[in-house]
Amino acid sequence: MSDISPSLSQYFGKPEQKSKSTVEEDITNAVTETTNQIHDIQPEDNEPEVCRLFAETPVQPKDPTAVFFDLISNSGGINLGDDNFNPRVGLGTESDRRRDAWIPSEPTRQCLINCATASPGSYVPEKELLTMPGVLLEEDLSDTIGEAVTIYIGEAEATQRRILTATDVTQDERGLRELVQAGAYRAGINLTARLLTIYGQGRGRVGHITKHSPHSLQLWYTRIALLVKIKNYAIAQAEAEPFGQLDKPDLFYQFYPEMYGGRPGSIASFSFRLLLAELLMHCGKPKQSLSKLFNILSIIKQMLNNLKNGLCEDGSPTEIAKTDRTDSIRLWFGREGRVMHSIINCALALKDYELAMDVLGQLLDRDGSPKHSLLSALGRLHLQIGDVAGAEVCFNEAREIIGGEAGVRELVDRGLIAIAQNNFKDAYTCFQQASTLEPSNVMILNNMAVCLLYGGHLKDAITVLESAITASPVQALQESLLLNLCTLYDMESSKGRLKKFALLKQIAKYQADAPAQILEKLYG
Repeated sequence: MSDISPSLSQYFGKPEQKSKSTVEEDITNAVTETTNQIHDIQPEDNEPEVCRLFAETPVQPKDPTAVFFDLISNSGGINLGDDNFNPRVGLGTESDRRRDAWIPSEPTRQCLINCATASPGSYVPEKELLTMPGVLLEEDLSDTIGEAVTIYIGEAEATQRRILTATDVTQDERGLRELVQAGAYRAGINLTARLLTIYGQGRGRVGHITKHSPHSLQLWYTRIALLVKIKNYAIAQAEAEPFGQLDKPDLFYQFYPEMYGGRPGSIASFSFRLLLAELLMHCGKPKQSLSKLFNILSIIKQMLNNLKNGLCEDGSPTEIAKTDRTDSIRLWFGREGRVMHSIINCALALKDYELAMDVLGQLLDRDGSPKHSLLSALGRLHLQIGDVAGAEVCFNEAREIIGGEAGVRELVDRGLIAIAQNNFKDAYTCFQQASTLEPSNVMILNNMAVCLLYGGHLKDAITVLESAITASPVQALQESLLLNLCTLYDMESSKGRLKKFALLKQIAKYQADAPAQILEKLYG
């Protein structure tokens, strides 16, 4: 099995390889990742749900009538209910100013000053100061699941497959939202290519001077996020390259005084900025990603310091009402925490456990931090490095904070301790109890199957995963569960290939998209 990159919504990536057979490594690696999912410790309860493009299960928006880009932008932070993107605002409200605030680099700042002081149309910056992106994919992405079904099962079965395509929806943000909600990510990528053509940023437009708007940049954010979702990291990185760190002058409102009337701030959303920094981690460049994340963190700290010293976020002496200043501090404090979570992900990709623990400790010291969840995360990190005693201390502290009967997290923590002690029977009991509280939790079901496997009950392990798919195919047909089940089939008999084709039929029926890694495991 190829390396599994750390998710944007979890801390733990691929663990150290153990001296087991290749098949057992496949099982261990796939399950350890799901074992360590702790995305729920991130303070994102008020986050617009559609923007969770990296979640394992599809979610539905609370307000189906909301504008798509109001939902998809600004994916991180605490209390971001007032952080929704509105492309139709001109001069902007105070909440717009707060959300868009950013400190540009000195060359960019000087360029923006020249734009503001020059007579209209007279200032033309050097080309290297401009952002000139374009769609690199020469053709639309195809339906890979349908193609696999046609080749390995038959065209008759493939013709029964019904999924949304880019031509089936309205050619606008509403259609794009519909595709994302349906899980038709490749179709969504195809539609973004069409919509970006309207802005002169479609195929063959790399290197051409163009104007940017909140809407065009949100399209790019969506497109690159979807490319990451389907794990096409090479294209995502190539198409993201012209944007750099979103610091060029033409990505700020001040660059277009005739359009935005002096409105300050970054046209690109904070989510886009964070996505570009995290992207390098997925591309196997965690050190570069870490450098970009620390750069973002340092700017946020400077903005918070400016706010606390009576200045505007960018250091200008603009007057801000006391309540607005409080809201700004709360927003950027939350975003600071979101970046720290990303740094932990990156540190774990580098196996820099000391850094990961240090940043987790900083998160624990923050006001209003979810200490119970963070202590649980710290305990799981101790398990990652083999420190069972340290993990037990953290888990006990977390349990004392909550008190009362054990919840899902506490039961999973107990199960993980039992696994670390090679006590798979007790671990299975803990996961089974957790499963009664959350029957559709795939991470728990995966761990139950692994406990059964190492207890010598291969067929029972297969039954657990197969039953999960039967009971809830839409939720259970996830990458981690499918990879585990395919590996179990291989261990069971040489006829596992036929069972894999049955899984492929299930995926074709219930899923619009699947990463290439799953399809390769099913028929490769």
